[in-house]
Amino acid sequence: MTLKVLRSPLRYVQGPNALVHMGEQLEMLGIKNPLILASPSAKKIVGPVLGRALEEKKIRYATIEFGGQCSFKEIERVKNACLAGDHDAIINCGGGKTVDTGRAAATGPATNVQKNPPEFIPKFGAGVACINVPTVAATDGSTSASALVYSDDGTVEALLKFPTNPTMVFVDTAVIAKSPVRLLVAGMGDALNTHFEADMNHRTASLSVGTRALSTITGRALAKLCLDILLEFGLQAKREAEAGIPGPGLEAVVEASVLLSGLGFENCGLSAAHAVAHGFDHVRESFDRPPYHGEQSGFGTLTQLILEARSPAFLDKIFGFCKAVGLPTTFEELGLKNASDEVLEKVADAASRSQLIQSMIGARKERDAEGRFYDNWEIFNALKATDVYGRAFARRSSS
Repeated sequence: MTLKVLRSPLRYVQGPNALVHMGEQLEMLGIKNPLILASPSAKKIVGPVLGRALEEKKIRYATIEFGGQCSFKEIERVKNACLAGDHDAIINCGGGKTVDTGRAAATGPATNVQKNPPEFIPKFGAGVACINVPTVAATDGSTSASALVYSDDGTVEALLKFPTNPTMVFVDTAVIAKSPVRLLVAGMGDALNTHFEADMNHRTASLSVGTRALSTITGRALAKLCLDILLEFGLQAKREAEAGIPGPGLEAVVEASVLLSGLGFENCGLSAAHAVAHGFDHVRESFDRPPYHGEQSGFGTLTQLILEARSPAFLDKIFGFCKAVGLPTTFEELGLKNASDEVLEKVADAASRSQLIQSMIGARKERDAEGRFYDNWEIFNALKATDVYGRAFARRSSS
């Protein structure tokens, strides 16, 4: 019998003005000398509060500014600063790339699963605790035990997997409430697929990319709870964010987008929604306005539901949620105003070759002669059908 596995951060802390409690939380973990890695914007937003919180508990610390790209060179620079200062943790403040850099620099061993066969690196990072402080709720990556590493030209160079999740994820919702609303909405898009991809992996008995095991009942329940919270509180959360208020709706959605979505994808797996999202990365030059990952994966979710041949009533429910909060339901809304067949063929072809789509019903477990796991023309048609449904839904909603 294949094992079932559930993994998660050691501790998750969330609330308005939560950063003032960082010192006491670090004390509980026995951390006495952290290195703070912060993006320039995060340094201004959270730096003073974080510094005072640590000083009140007489916790020594040093600060290093993020260089802007999660590259092997940047990871090595942060790791060396950690070792040189004899730090026992790295606190990562900022967006996804800042968090990925600090997480990689903090880890002990790492495995580059981008290589075939995967490359195990026994002493990759400094081997200290990892504390993530996301300043936006645009993705669910801050809870996970993985990181994307980029080359200087911005292309993905490696996907690193670590043996443990972060020691603590610390989310100050007063900070999130002041961040751009579009980023919060993008986070909802990244969380929207969690249940549907988890369900597909369960139905096809596919192993999660995060655990290399089957999902637990608990993991799938968390993924479903993520969807339920989005549908109930999504619009309220957006309105509160527009007013800069960390109200109950925003609190609920941040927990869904950061914690539940992160636990869901890592423990239950990914599928067509993310394969399509990554497929859009291959046509970045065709976008009028570059979309965020969550906007792409939100559209990918709609495409997966089309591939699953979901009922019109159910599609209306999910398309309606996306329209209400401002997630794209058409190519034009995604920023792909001139979506030619040539562009869509590239997206479909890339998605069909993605290992993530192996979990879909009808997918092959091994690549065919052309290197595909799934019929690329079926994906192509589903992409077009998603756009058609989105435009028709908009007309019906406005009439």
